[in-house]
Amino acid sequence: MIGYIQKQIETSEKLFEMMRTDHKERLNQTFIWADMNESLLRKLKERDEEISRLQGLLKAHETAEKL
Repeated sequence: MIGYIQKQIETSEKLFEMMRTDHKERLNQTFIWADMNESLLRKLKERDEEISRLQGLLKAHETAEKL
């Protein structure tokens, strides 16, 4: 009976370690995904700022041509 209980404990410990490893990997992937999204949002903001700047330059150029 003791051998059976010991085997169950060992099996439970192995399962626990597998679950902990899986959790760590998933958490790491989540952080990588979050960093990637943050980077993409920053790049989109920079793009939008550049578009606004260029539109302002174009408008100033068109205004200067009319004069």
